Amino acid sequence: MSTLREFAQRYLIPDAAPLSPAERWRSTLAALLGMLLIQGILAVLPAQPGISYLLAPLGASSVILFVLPHSPLAQPWSLIGGLFLPAIIGLLCGTWIQPAFLAVAIALALAVWITAWLRCIHPPGGAMAVVFAIAATQQPVSLTTAVLNIGAALVAVLFVNNLIPGRHYPQCAPKQTTAQKPRPKRGSIRHEDLQHALQKIDAYLDISEEDLVRIYDLATNHAHQRHEQRVCSEIMSTDVISVEFGTELNEAWALLQQHKLHGLPVVDRSKRVIGLLTLDNFLRHVKPEPEQGIGDNIRRLLRTSPSAYSDKPEVVGQIMNEAFVSVRCNDSISKTASLLAASDHPVILPVIDDKGRLAGVLTQTDLLSAIYQKQAAAAAKA
Repeated sequence: MSTLREFAQRYLIPDAAPLSPAERWRSTLAALLGMLLIQGILAVLPAQPGISYLLAPLGASSVILFVLPHSPLAQPWSLIGGLFLPAIIGLLCGTWIQPAFLAVAIALALAVWITAWLRCIHPPGGAMAVVFAIAATQQPVSLTTAVLNIGAALVAVLFVNNLIPGRHYPQCAPKQTTAQKPRPKRGSIRHEDLQHALQKIDAYLDISEEDLVRIYDLATNHAHQRHEQRVCSEIMSTDVISVEFGTELNEAWALLQQHKLHGLPVVDRSKRVIGLLTLDNFLRHVKPEPEQGIGDNIRRLLRTSPSAYSDKPEVVGQIMNEAFVSVRCNDSISKTASLLAASDHPVILPVIDDKGRLAGVLTQTDLLSAIYQKQAAAAAKA
C-alpha cells in the first residue's frame, strides 16, 4: 500500500499548490455567472435555433477562463484565435477529407500546430476542431455559430472576471518603448532573463510572465526571511570528531592531520565541552632548538615518554584552551558570526544542546557560506 501511495504521489498527483478556500469560491461563482451570461447572450441573439450547441467546448473554456484567469491560455487572443482558427480548420477538413475519422485526426493536429505557431493555444480549441470536422461531414455548418459563441464567451469573461474582487482581466503586457526600456519590477531579474529561461526549458508553461516574476519575488522574500531566521543547528556539522582530556598528543595530532582539521573540541565522558584544541596549542609547546628543525621538535613533543614522569605535556588536557567560546543550537547565525569574529581562537566553535552536551561544530567556512547565502538573498530582494 505504501508503494502504491508513493507511486501516486510521485507520478500521478501534480506538485501544485491547491486553491485556497476563498479562491475556490471565487472560481465557482465566476464559472456560474459566466455560463449563465454566455447562455443569456446566445438566447437573445438574432440567430438560428440551435446556435448554442457549442456550449460543450465553451464549458471546457469556462474552466480556464474563470478558474485560471491569469493564465496565458485564458487571454483574449488565446480565446478568440484558439477557438475560431480550429473551427475553420475543422470545417475545411470535414468538407475535403474522407473518411471522417481521418478528417477529425488531421483537423486536431493542424489546430495544434497553427495555434502553437500563432501563440494562441487554447485547449478547448481541440474540441472545436473535432466538432466542426464531424458536423461538416454530416450537415452544412456555418462559422457564424463559432463567431457568436466566441463573442458571448469573450463578453462574459471580460465582465465577470473584472466584477469579482481580486481579479483583473486581461493580463496586459508591460508597455515597451524604443526610447526607454521598461524597468523590471526587481533589479535581479529582467524580461530577457525570463525569455532565456523559457527558451531553455523549450516547453509550454501555463503561467504569465507577470505571475512568474511575482512567484520569483515571493520565493526570494521567503528565502531572505528564512536566512534571517536561521540558527546554528541548521548549518553546523554534526559528524563531530572530538577528543578527551586524557587523549595522547600523538593521537590528537593524527586526527587533525588525517581529517585536515584546524581544531578539535575536548569533551568529558558526558560529552560536555571542557576545552578546545587547535594547531596553535601544539606549536606553543614546541621548544625551539637551533640544531633541530621544526619537524623534529614537533615529533619530540608528540613522542610518548617511557617513564611515569615527563618534563613535557603528554595529553590533550595539558595543552588545550580552557577559555573558549561556545554557542547553542538555537543561537542565530548573526550572533554566532559576531562571537567567532571576537574570539581569540576563531577556527572552530563548539555547538552545545540544552543539556550542555556537544551537538556539533561550526567553522569559519560554515559561517561564511551562510552569510554569503544571506547576502545573495538580500541582493535578490533589493
